[in-house]
Amino acid sequence: YSKFICHHKADAAAQARLLKTKLVERNKERVFIDSDDLQDLDTLFSTVKSEVSTLVVYLTRDTLRRPWCAGEVTTALLWSKASVVRVVAPGFVEPTL
Repeated sequence: YSKFICHHKADAAAQARLLKTKLVERNKERVFIDSDDLQDLDTLFSTVKSEVSTLVVYLTRDTLRRPWCAGEVTTALLWSKASVVRVVAPGFVEPTL
């Protein structure tokens, strides 16, 4: 996949869908979004690790509080060669330690 869109469904399902649609239309890219492309939850992190060029993280208030989203970001940052791109939505607050 050229892109993998990481998002919190409750906050950004429609935005993630629109982003995927625009990327596919404009660039003819293969774009992963879980509601379309996830066949087996057990393979989610391995997909991020080895089959994705860019992880697009659509950051809303709760994105990084969701275990699967946090896992996708962690996998990309620690074990993948994928670049990570942030799309920051209104209401997102940077996490603190």
